[in-house]
Amino acid sequence: MAIFTLQHDLQQSNEKNISFCIILGFLGYGADGLQNYSYLLTAAYQYISVVYPNKIIWRTIKFEFCLIIIFWIICILYTLPLLVTGQITYNIDNQVCEIPLRLSLPIVYVAAIIYIIPNFGIAAVYIKLTRYVHQMSFRTISNNTIFHARRELRLVQRTFILSNSLVVLGLPYMIFVLTSFFTSPPKYHFRIAFICADISVLVVVIIGYCFTPNIKTIIRKILSRSTPVEPIRYTART
Repeated sequence: MAIFTLQHDLQQSNEKNISFCIILGFLGYGADGLQNYSYLLTAAYQYISVVYPNKIIWRTIKFEFCLIIIFWIICILYTLPLLVTGQITYNIDNQVCEIPLRLSLPIVYVAAIIYIIPNFGIAAVYIKLTRYVHQMSFRTISNNTIFHARRELRLVQRTFILSNSLVVLGLPYMIFVLTSFFTSPPKYHFRIAFICADISVLVVVIIGYCFTPNIKTIIRKILSRSTPVEPIRYTART
């Protein structure tokens, strides 16, 4: 969508490839849903591995793959009504194809499906898992089990931080949505919101780097290998 906007800004065109733009908007809503629900699926997996350790079938690759496929299908299907009913329209000022911001059922529908449900789900999983691990400390449980539970809790905590970082960076868009219920949003509201969305991609990469020690180690090894080491030269004494 950013490339489409840039091309139309440079060409100063308002009518070319509108159908392609609408498809990009449709795919954008689906991608946002996939991203948020993938975080929810990750948190749910960590919760199951701690609370239901004996349910091996729930943690198999086949079962997880089926869940991923189901979420993909759901994220595609929930955006189809937006495309079929023509809710995604071309915005000339912002050179994007999005649902117009106003008090309407499509806006509430998208906000609930894409943002509210997955983020509240992640928060609920994090709170329940935190309480469960805290209660384990008062039981007669092996240290290995407690260590495993705390490790999974840290992973859920990282997912919680990641999803909330995206929520914070998405606040401009949410503010524009709320203000559109009462008055017209600023002229270039989508451009401002998409700048924050682009920043959120960088933030996700940085957080992933900070939370993944293996990536740090690999990058440091690559940098250390790429740094040339000058040989020590000895001068002959006379």
